[in-house]
Amino acid sequence: MFNLYVVLATCIWICATNARQSGTDQGPLYTLYNDLLEHYRPYIRPRKSPKDIVDVVVSYSMASVEALDETRQTVASSAVIQFEWKDDLLTWNSSDYGGIQFINIPVEKLWFPDLSLTNGLEDLSLILPNGELARVNDDGLVQWYHGLKKRTKCSLDMTKFPFDTQTCSINLIQWVTVISQVNLTAVGVYIESSMFQQNGEWEILDKSKDVIVHTYTEVYIQKELVFTFVFKRKYLYYIITNILPVMLLSVLNLGVFLLPPESGEKVSLCISIVLSYAVFLSVIGGSLPEVSDTVSIFSIYLLTMMFLKVATTLITVFVLKVYHQTTEEAYSHSNCLMRRQIQDNFKTDYEQGSKLVKQRTPLKKTNTQLAKYLNKIGFTIVSLLTVTITILCFALLLKEQ
Repeated sequence: MFNLYVVLATCIWICATNARQSGTDQGPLYTLYNDLLEHYRPYIRPRKSPKDIVDVVVSYSMASVEALDETRQTVASSAVIQFEWKDDLLTWNSSDYGGIQFINIPVEKLWFPDLSLTNGLEDLSLILPNGELARVNDDGLVQWYHGLKKRTKCSLDMTKFPFDTQTCSINLIQWVTVISQVNLTAVGVYIESSMFQQNGEWEILDKSKDVIVHTYTEVYIQKELVFTFVFKRKYLYYIITNILPVMLLSVLNLGVFLLPPESGEKVSLCISIVLSYAVFLSVIGGSLPEVSDTVSIFSIYLLTMMFLKVATTLITVFVLKVYHQTTEEAYSHSNCLMRRQIQDNFKTDYEQGSKLVKQRTPLKKTNTQLAKYLNKIGFTIVSLLTVTITILCFALLLKEQ
């Protein structure tokens, strides 16, 4: 009976040992993962000595520019931020683990630098992992690629719209740590051709990086990384839809003076041109910031041309008044003379009537010539002003910064 108990105990021990070995022997990768993270704490700086500084290398790669909103002065963009640092607590001998030289670990389980986006449209937002994996090498080098899709603030200068260039930046600053604990270094700003998506309205002219040191106290010193991009507007669309129609309306405005006063269409043409300019002012005004420290030269040009069209209308009204009112006065003056002669003499022959009628002919001819002369003067003045203002405006717009 005792032997039976011994045999049963031996069987149970063998089965338990095999079960334990089969449950724990998952290969060298599983063993390495457990050995690295068993006593690891992600909220402790990855240095064995508390006086050692963690050097974090940061690079920024632009992936796409969705939109630059002029009215809200914001930029919507997507990018990939690369972080690299050495973790002294995540090192191993690859020969002890089947030659494994690197392992992928969720970033949430590791220490990572605390950074915040300072110029985001919303409140200050921390750069936190979103289910991403970090690559950890056997020498402790950690590489983390973080996808960032944010809408950031950008002060837009609309002076040279639509031939403008805009400078916008992405600002990352330390949140809690200081440079005596974590030292940030910006190594590069890139535009990856394999992943970058072109924008239909903007193109990137230049890019740069900068590091700003903020000293709050003798101990509390932090770094801010600034990745700057220079955008240039693609102006072909605005030339076709805004500039060319405005210039054509300016030429059409000169045609008002070419219409003869007796046509009766001069004032209607002037009013039509003024209304067209008003429409363009409202359309372009919708593309400009509602609040801005700068004013678009093109908007000033449109407003100036609007005043010029109003002046053209007033000149046309004055010319028509001279033409029609003086002619009516000539006819009225002649009729009064005829009635007086008839009442005084009671006899009027054909020759006297002919003489009175002829009195109005030279006056009418003189007033017609005066109206045409004023028309020519108005055409000359408005033409010179139109050409001068247009050349000055586009000279300022196309002038280099």
